[in-house]
Order: sequence, then C-alpha cells, then structure tokens
Amino acid sequence: MSDGVTIDVGEAYPYIEQRVLQIFGKDAASAAERDWLKSLHETAATQASRVQCVGMANPVPFESIYQATHLFRKGMRQSPTTFAYESRTQRSLLAGQIETFRPISLLDLLALGEDAIIFAGPGWGKTTFMSSVFRTILRNKDTWPILISLRRPGAVSDLVRLVSIAEKVKSKSKRGRLALLIDGYDEITHSERKAASEAILKYQAAGLGYFFLTCREYYAVHQLSAPEIRLGGFNLKDRYSFVTAFLKAFDSPLNPDEVVNYFQEYGFSDLLSHPLMLTLACIVQTSTQNVNPRSALKLLSRALTVLSYRWDEQKGIKREEAVTIDGEDRLQILRKIAHGAKSAFVQDLRAITTTRQELIRLAYDNADPRRVLEETAQFYGIFVPNDNGWEFVHRTIQDFLSAQHSVKTGEFARKTKYEWNARTSYCACLMDDCTHVLVMALGSEGGLSTVAEILDNTSTYDPTRISKAIVEYFSKHRRTVVYTNDNHGVSGELTSDFLRFANTRTLNQIIEDCSSIRTREKDVIVGYAILELSQRKLACDHVVFKTALKNYGTERFTFALAGLGQVSLESVCPLRCE
Repeated sequence: MSDGVTIDVGEAYPYIEQRVLQIFGKDAASAAERDWLKSLHETAATQASRVQCVGMANPVPFESIYQATHLFRKGMRQSPTTFAYESRTQRSLLAGQIETFRPISLLDLLALGEDAIIFAGPGWGKTTFMSSVFRTILRNKDTWPILISLRRPGAVSDLVRLVSIAEKVKSKSKRGRLALLIDGYDEITHSERKAASEAILKYQAAGLGYFFLTCREYYAVHQLSAPEIRLGGFNLKDRYSFVTAFLKAFDSPLNPDEVVNYFQEYGFSDLLSHPLMLTLACIVQTSTQNVNPRSALKLLSRALTVLSYRWDEQKGIKREEAVTIDGEDRLQILRKIAHGAKSAFVQDLRAITTTRQELIRLAYDNADPRRVLEETAQFYGIFVPNDNGWEFVHRTIQDFLSAQHSVKTGEFARKTKYEWNARTSYCACLMDDCTHVLVMALGSEGGLSTVAEILDNTSTYDPTRISKAIVEYFSKHRRTVVYTNDNHGVSGELTSDFLRFANTRTLNQIIEDCSSIRTREKDVIVGYAILELSQRKLACDHVVFKTALKNYGTERFTFALAGLGQVSLESVCPLRCE
C-alpha cells in the first residue's frame, strides 16, 4: 500500500535549496524567485504527504490509504473524446480498445521522461495519483518535481510565473530536469485553460523538462499534444485493500470484506471502481436502510444524508455540539458556500460571512458561525480548514452541493444559457426532466462533457428527442467515419462513444430510428447501440428488432467497430436472449 517515500518538509529544506540552484541557477532566478520556488515545492510536499477523505475530520497519511493506480498508455492523442469509463465505464475503453491502450507502470512511464495528459472521470483519484508521482520523483536525484494544483486561487498565475523563470535558464543540458505536475485542468474557467495551455507550450519550448497534466474525461485540452494516459479502475483486490484502509483510518467496526461483498453481490460493482465511490459506499453501508444507489450521484446523495443524520449514530458516537443545529441545515450552509465559490478553496472571511447569513436566515441568530463550520468539519469531513481558509475535500462534492442549491432555489430552471461543466451536469441530473439541457449540450461546442455526465447518471429525459439529437450530433462533418458498407455489414467508428452511457430505452430508440431510414453513418451509430446492449446482456425490444431485421435483411448483419470489436444483429435478438 505504501509507496515507500516519507516526506518531511523541514528536513528537505536544504535539498530544495540545492535543487533550485541546480536547475534554475543564480542568473535565471533572483533570490526572491528562488524563495518563491522553494515555497511552491514545500506546499506540494505538504499536499503529497496526506489525503483528506470524505467523512474524516482530519487528513490521513498518504501511505496509509493509497492504492497503486493502474495506468494505460496510448500514443499521441488524436481526439479527446473516444473513450468511456470502467464497467459501464472502463469496459468501453480499456476492454474494448485493448489494441490501442496498453498497461504501463508508473516507474516505466517516468523512465520515458516524456510529457503526458492524464484523463479520468470524477473521483477516480487524479489528484492522489499526482501526489504519488510527486513522491516517486523525489527519489530521483536528477529530476525535481513541482506540483501545481490549479484549483488553488492564483494557481494559473503561479504556472505562468514558473514558466517565465524557466524560459530564462541557459545551458539546460548541464542541469537537472524539471518535472512539472499540473493537476485539475478541468477545474478552471475556459479562459484560464487557454492561459494554462499557453504557459505549458512555452514550458515545452524551454526544454527544461517534461510535464504531466490531469483532466476529466470529455474535456478538450487546448493546443497541447502529448501521449495520453488513462487511469484504470480498482480490481477486486484493490477494493478490499482500499476499504480495509479506509475503515481502519476511520476506526470503524465494519468488516471490510463484508462491505465489498455486499455491493458485489447486489450488482453495484460498477460503483466500486474508484476511490470516491468506494468511500461513499463505506459511508452509505453504515445506514440501516436498504441501499440501492444506481448511479454515482444517487450514491453521493445517499452518502451526504448518512453523514448528516446517521454516521455518528451507527458508529455509536454522541457529538457534543456548541450549538444544536439540524443536520440538513448544516448541509444547507455548505450548499450556499459551495454555490458561491468557483474554487474548492474558500477564503476564511467569505466562508464565515456566508455561514453567518445562512444561520440568520435559518433562525439560528445566536450561533457562532466559525464554531458551526468547525463542528461541521469535525462531523462530516466535507468542508475542512486549511492554512488560508477552508476547502471542500473533493470538487465533485462541491459541485453537487452547488447544484442542489441551484435546483432547489429555482435558479437553474430560470437559466437560458449554460456553462458546460460539472455543475450544469449535476443540476440537469437533479431535474425531473433534463431533455432541454441535453439537447442544448449536444448542439453546443464544449457540451460533450455535460452530455456524458448526464447520460451516465440515469437521469430522466425524453428518449425520442435525445435519440434524434444524438443522431444529429454524429451526422455532422467528420464525427462518423465509415470504412466499408455493404449488404453483409458495416465497418467504421464514431469520434466519441458517449451514446453507450444512454439508458436502454434510448439505445432501443436509436436502433429503431437509424435502421428505419438507413444511411452509412446511421449504420455505424446502430452498431454502437447494439454493442452496448449486447455487453449489458440485454435484447432489443421485439418491435425494434423486427424493424431492424426488416431493414438489414438478415440477423447476421455485422457491425465492425474500430478498436471495439464486432457485433451482429442476432446478438440482441429477443428470442435468443430469453
């Protein structure tokens, strides 16, 4: 479980001084700039020494909970959207595109000494992985790691400043290498992403070292070309190990094997592929009620409820509150703070002011806002103190709380224009009908990340309208590639396989719509829908299959999908699947 690296910032100070001089020299960096570089490194070292888990008041040592990340490497990235997540998630990409993605160890990846863009879904451990990379590179005497978390206020400016110093370095071949680790590209604004990309391009040109950049799936990375890395999901052994470590750190009486086995037995294994979902599953499992979270957001919602009402009760703990405040009211305060903060980090004055205003609105006139926040951090471990104020322990949780606030207050329903980000996705998922948002996202530049998130969270929408919108999306120029097409089958690929996140009704609708009026492009779309139904071990609806059979002429009509394999119409025949 441990990566074998212990970080002591105090003991490392002389080492940091030496490395800064080795790489940047006295001429390129002034004394003030060298001090700033050392402080940047020290901040990263502190971050990489611990992990703040949901539900815990205090961070735990990194080595006590980290599970080695499974990595898969692709060549130069051609498109940011030809993938999906594990199970329903990783299955599509890593199992389906096994010909193009190969497993690689972290040490082998670092030995290549090349740039990399690292993609993974929300909660898959991108930030923790970057901490692991930082800790591993510390062993290398010839390379100096700098880790910049873009979610921190001013981080883009820090990146730009670092690159400006790097550009002044001369005689680079005689110096050590710099490993620039940049985390959270998707967590900044569109304009900030462009500024970050431009800084990274200048860093590449300076030739001082290599970079690693993390980003959520389905977000476009502006201008940058680099080998693409995917984070793989937990296997069963990883799940047992992680849950054991989490429950031990929390001093929980739950049996870790029983927790994992329960979710495996009842068909929730898709939700156990990565750290955040496993953590939430542990929290939810403390509840005495039946657990049936069919999507990541439903699991998150249930976990927040358990944290606010039953977490302590199940652990046999009675909290001593300075002010008695209902658990839902504490969450309401966090929703308000989350909604008003663009970053996971919130300045102390802002957090206190927002809390005071909400306490007054909720009729807790005499409550001390700071004490309320401190207690909430101790009780729930969602919004915790840091050196400069407060921070949400995970961006997904912040965005979900913000979305709850937007939907509850009616703010989201009044919107006519949307930012295509996680908050918009979660707002749409919380609505009774998110068809309008989905259609707009499919028709907008940059909307694909929102589409994928909505479809993957079992949201409610009109399958007929969404089927039409998906077909229109792939009918646009160069989004569908057809290699061959005849009476026996079709071969081709889509630039993105997000439609495989769609629910069963929508997949059937796509098959019916596209097979009724066939085109070369529509045949490829049908292939993706049939492949997904087949992998879910489901058949087409009888009426849909009859329509497809009539228009394709034979059950053996074959869909060969580049990188994913092939499937025939007969694989979803209702009679064969019964």
